[in-house]
Amino acid sequence: MFCNTDESPSEEIEWVRLAAEKQVDGVLLVPACCSGDAVAFLLERKTPVVVLDRRVSDPQVDSMRGDSEQGAYELVRHALQLGHRRIAVLSGPPGVSTAVDRVAGCRRALAEAGLDGDAGLVLNGDFTQSSGYQMVQQVLVSLPRPTAIFAANNFITIGAYRALRDAGLRVPDDVSLLAFDDLPDALVMEPFLTLAAQPAYKMGQKATELLLARLAGEGPAEPQVIVLPTRLIVRRSSGPPPGT
Repeated sequence: MFCNTDESPSEEIEWVRLAAEKQVDGVLLVPACCSGDAVAFLLERKTPVVVLDRRVSDPQVDSMRGDSEQGAYELVRHALQLGHRRIAVLSGPPGVSTAVDRVAGCRRALAEAGLDGDAGLVLNGDFTQSSGYQMVQQVLVSLPRPTAIFAANNFITIGAYRALRDAGLRVPDDVSLLAFDDLPDALVMEPFLTLAAQPAYKMGQKATELLLARLAGEGPAEPQVIVLPTRLIVRRSSGPPPGT
């Protein structure tokens, strides 16, 4: 069974209840939030679960994710090395661990550079194209205007790019654009975005292997928390600030 929660906690719990009714053997779960309600529901019913892409507070569950904080840190450090000092951060919901970790990585890079960062340039929205578009509209009215934008996932990135294009701004000539997560090959004619790439295929593969091992009674005795490194890929969407 493949189920899409659309990042909705209420949708998530409904799908989890349906999975339990169907008596599934195990669940791979990308939690919509950090409450852990869906995980607790499954554990109460002794249904093996592996959490993907997110941190959860429950220590009894296996999890597999990319290193969101380090990936964001490396992206912002790259922008700082290019000369950017005013960087906007377009993040996801504040209750989602990937959003929290990526903002933390951005702030760590800024702090190491001796920059406090403008709190008004850290925006929380949804992991959607429309949210990315709207957040860029907010960012562009701030003065002085940011010279670089960090988008916390690929959907936010698409919306952000469209908003910049509609505002008559060129990437990277007028504004650099940094992204978390690569775009599917079907959506791009030529690689363009500077980004932190997660090993998405490997994450899914390893999480499934761990779940199957649990089902076979062959998994490790203790719950596993596996964090895989991201990879910084520098492409054409990042450049020096305008006028430098």
